[in-house]
Amino acid sequence: MSSKKVFGVLLTEQAWNELGSALEPYTSTGSLGRYIYCEEVKTGGQYFVMVATCKNTDGSSFTAELAIHHHFVKMFISANEKTEIGFIK
Repeated sequence: MSSKKVFGVLLTEQAWNELGSALEPYTSTGSLGRYIYCEEVKTGGQYFVMVATCKNTDGSSFTAELAIHHHFVKMFISANEKTEIGFIK
């Protein structure tokens, strides 16, 4: 079992309405709708910060740090493995 956590973040409808196009490259869809899968979240400070990996159209990937206001976050779940987060396929 890994000591490093992974995160699934569900955002509010307001977040998707206001930020949807900017968040699209980092978005996945699961049993509860759209979410962002992250390797790290930072909950302290003015913004809720997510560290996520995105794939380019050419197959390469990069890691990005996304910062949004806390009121856009509906909930997040941390687990040891991606398969342990219930709403992630």
